[in-house]
Order: sequence, then structure tokens, then C-alpha cells
Amino acid sequence: MKRFTPTNLLCVCVLALLFVGGGSMLFGEFFAGKAPQETAQTVDWRALYPFDTPAPEQAQAPAREQTVLDRITDFQARLDGSREHLLGRQRLLELCGAFRRATFQTKTDEIVLLNNGYLTTIVEQTDAQTQSQIADSVVRFADATEKAGIPLLYVQVPQKVCQYDDQMPPGELSYINQNLDRHLALLEAGGVDTLDLRQALHADGLSHYGLYFRTDHHWTMAAGLWAARTVAGAVSERGFDLDTSLLSAENFSETTLPNRYLGTQGRKVTRGYISPDEFTLVVPDFETELRVEHPDKVVDVQGSFSDVMFDREMLSETDYYAASLYEAVLCGNRPLTRITNSQNPDGPRVLLIHDSYSTVVAPYLSLLCSRLDMIDVRQANGNFDGSLDAYRDELQPDIVIVMFCSPVNIDRSGG
Repeated sequence: MKRFTPTNLLCVCVLALLFVGGGSMLFGEFFAGKAPQETAQTVDWRALYPFDTPAPEQAQAPAREQTVLDRITDFQARLDGSREHLLGRQRLLELCGAFRRATFQTKTDEIVLLNNGYLTTIVEQTDAQTQSQIADSVVRFADATEKAGIPLLYVQVPQKVCQYDDQMPPGELSYINQNLDRHLALLEAGGVDTLDLRQALHADGLSHYGLYFRTDHHWTMAAGLWAARTVAGAVSERGFDLDTSLLSAENFSETTLPNRYLGTQGRKVTRGYISPDEFTLVVPDFETELRVEHPDKVVDVQGSFSDVMFDREMLSETDYYAASLYEAVLCGNRPLTRITNSQNPDGPRVLLIHDSYSTVVAPYLSLLCSRLDMIDVRQANGNFDGSLDAYRDELQPDIVIVMFCSPVNIDRSGG
């Protein structure tokens, strides 16, 4: 007769709890409260900033009568969705996470535990055709921008896995840095001016992983301040007189929220698998007066850096799974954000085309600008689907900065 080991006993407990808890799945929605509704409006970006050659309208298929099978499929989908409201669901998931960690599992679904205790996501190799298409879209936009008399700088954001020290557990491989190397080579071959922050951080003697949260793919606000200072330095080298010393770390204060942030990757593996990060706010010690506009959220606020850059209600959220503290900065992923700095009217007007990594960079970069306009073109996040050419021509910025962590995020930047 086999004896129960601690691992076997834990497995039995997990299965028993899942069996008992599963019965509440059908009733979970009854107890679930309605999600709070935020003030927002639908903005037709394509109408506001139309393309020169609009895409042809697609004919809509005629509606058909719903069959019994369709109704069953819909019911099954609703039933599956109700798992989000399973009573005790999160506790069960945390117990499973604790079991995985106790049994030394370094990979759960697409999340990998690095040797240094950080979480990351495996990135597959991007095929050559896709890489060429993405790079070509950036090259076309850069050429059109240069022809309009406006310089463009492409900034490559480092991803979490260091190209010189990947910290991958045995048997795991991420192609993110190979993808980035190929992307930059294609851009440079196309004549695009580039800045590789992966190289810059090592040149500055920084710890690559020290820039990132353990539980999230994003970097910290302190890293965002460093990146803003580095980008501003590169912009200055290209003929703009920016006082980068203003962004020195000694001009800023930090406020740390301990054990408060469970990032996207951490929420997937749960708090049972990894402990939360601290979240540190970095704010200027000097006087600031800024205006921040998020048109899609009907937000237009003016005040100091601390007043306008953060969603204080989100920062006070204590439920690790309810909201991402990272999105408390500049209201998260917005299609369009405008930041006006009334204290620096002679600074440059900058158009920043970006993904979520720039959320913690733009607040600091805006301190050196008269105006900073941010556009997020990702279809699943910001979803600005108007013409970048039309917006650029209306704004007439002094420089355009394209800043991404991964080429695949540039869904349609050539627009």
C-alpha cells in the first residue's frame, strides 16, 4: 500500500475543493455585483483623421435565423463565462498556484518563472514575412514624416528578458531579442533613425531586471524616468535644446506602496504562486502645471504632476485582481492623450506613437515639452484607428517619436 506524500495530499485537497466549489458556478452570477461604469464616449477616429484612400466598405452578410444549436452554443458560452463569478474561485486558483510553486513547476500556461524569481512570457520567433511587413509600415511612415519636414526617431524599448542574461529555466527559450535585433536591422536598412534602449541601459550600468516588476511585463516608474531622460538626451543630440538635467533622479521623490501590485503575469499565476510587488510613485519636487486630456474618457484636468498623472481611486484599490496599478498612470491604454505644459511654452511639440511601456515614460518626457500628444494604435488596447499622417499634419509636431516594446504591437502604424 502506497503512503501519502505531502504532494499527494495537496493534490487530493485541491481536487476536493475544486469539486465542491464547482457546484457554485451556476449561482455565481446571482451574487456578482455589476461592474462600475466609467464615463466614456465613442470617438470615430477615422472620421476625425481620415485616410487619403479609405478602405472599401465591406458588405454585411444578411442576418440569419438563430438555430437551436446556436442557442445551445450561446448558453454554453455564458455558462463558461460565469466561471469568473465562481464563489471562492480566486482562492481555489491561488491554492492551485501554491501547489505549482511547491512542486517546482517553472511554467504555467504561457508564463515562465525565470531563475531569478521574475515572471515572463515566452515569445515565439516572428516569421520573416511578418517582420518585413511591420518594418515596411514604419519605414513608409518615417519617409512620409521626413518629407513633411518633421524628424522621426524610433525608440526600441527593452523587454523583460535580457539579451545578455536571459535567466531562462532549462528547456525554455524566448525569441524576443532576436525579433528585436531583426526589426532594428530592417528599420536601419530603410533609413529610419533608431535608438536602442537595450544598449543604453547597459551602457549606463543599470540592472536589466531591476527595471521591471517581478509579476508584470512592464517596467517601473523609476525606469520610465530613466527612459525619458535617455530619450530626451537623444532628441537633444538631434538639434533640440532640452534641459535633460531636469529629469535627474535627485529632482524627484518616491512614495512606495508595499506589497500592493500583482501584475498581469502575477494575476495569471495568482498570489499563491508569487508574492506581490511594491509599486513606487515617482513625482517631481519642483513646481509643475500640466493639462491632461483623454478625449475617449471625457477627461480634461489641469494641475500639478501629482494631480493629473494618476487615478487616485485606482491607486487606493486593495484587491490584487480587480485592477492594475500600472493603469493608474495616465488612465492606462488610451487611443489619444494630450499633455500640455504651460510652464514650458517654448519647448518642442512632440507626437509619441506608443504602446503601454510609454505610460510611465510620457509623464516625465512631457516636463521638457510644450505639448506631448500620445497615440496608441494597438487594436486590442488603445485602438486609435485614424490616419497617423492626418493627425501629424494637423498637429505639426517638432519631432515624432515611435516607441514600442515589440514590433508586433505596431498593428497599423503605417496609416
